[in-house]
Order: sequence, then structure tokens, then C-alpha cells
Amino acid sequence: MTESPPAGWYADADDYLRYWTGERWSDHTAPAGRALPPPSPSAHVASGTPRSTIARTLLSAVILGSLTILANRAAEWGLAALSLPSHGVLRDWGALGLLALVLCLPAARVGYRKRDLMLLLIPFYSFFLACRIVWRIAYLPFADWLPREEDAANWRQVPHPTLPGELLYARIGQK
Repeated sequence: MTESPPAGWYADADDYLRYWTGERWSDHTAPAGRALPPPSPSAHVASGTPRSTIARTLLSAVILGSLTILANRAAEWGLAALSLPSHGVLRDWGALGLLALVLCLPAARVGYRKRDLMLLLIPFYSFFLACRIVWRIAYLPFADWLPREEDAANWRQVPHPTLPGELLYARIGQK
């Protein structure tokens, strides 16, 4: 009987690496030459248990709902202060712009560049991107996404406490 190889990154087609969980192939891929966070946890890596899907969903909904309401109120207040009509397209674009500004602050911690947030100014796509950013924020200090190459030094791959073999990263220096 043959044993399966240990969990880790293995060569895949077209100069890519794919993650093997020890039982199955994951959906996570990375370019072959990319620097990946090392799998050895250190004493400075975040500890604890990642949020469950239900807790993460509820926290994401609360954060996104609060930000949306605050952005709309702030846009209405700003337009009223400028003596402009506070309804219609001006308010919507103002709210999208404020939402983009607010999400710029934590975006770098969850794998986005600040320039990526210009996409928040595109109607409809902005809602998808805001949901994705907030979904990732709700999981910190852990990450179930592959950290950006330039930020890989700040993360370590750690064993997932509830899903053995699954990919999980923890931010270095978080308590």
C-alpha cells in the first residue's frame, strides 16, 4: 500500500504550484517562482481559533451594513453642507467614494493594494469587492487566502485547528 505525500506545495501544470492537503488537492495555487510563507509556526505567530463560518458571516454583515449606512449618511450630510441635492447619483457616488476611503485603511492587511480599491468606484462590482474585503477582515488575524508575495514575510502557515490539512496562515507579531 502506498502512502500519500505530506501536506504541502507541489508542482502543477503551466509553472504553477498547487497545495496538497494530505488527502486531496486544494483550490489554492501560486506561481512556481513565488516566495511562499514558511510552514513552521514560531512563538510570535497569532494563536487562538479562527472564527467559524457563521460567526464570520454575521461579523461581515454587521461591518458592511454599518459602513454602508455611515457612508450614505456622510454623503447626505456632505451634500447638504454644500447646498446640493442629497439624493440620486451624487449621493450614490459620494457614498461609494467614502466607502472606498474607509476600506483603504485595512485593505493592505487583507491582501489588497490601495490602488485596487479604485474598483470600489465601479457600481455593482463595488458591492462584491467590499463584501470580499470585509469577509477577509472578519477572519483576521488568520488568513485562508494566499498572502501577497510582498507580504509573505509577515505570515506563517499554521495547522488549521478544525480542518486538518487545510491551508491557514497566521500573521506574525499578533497576540
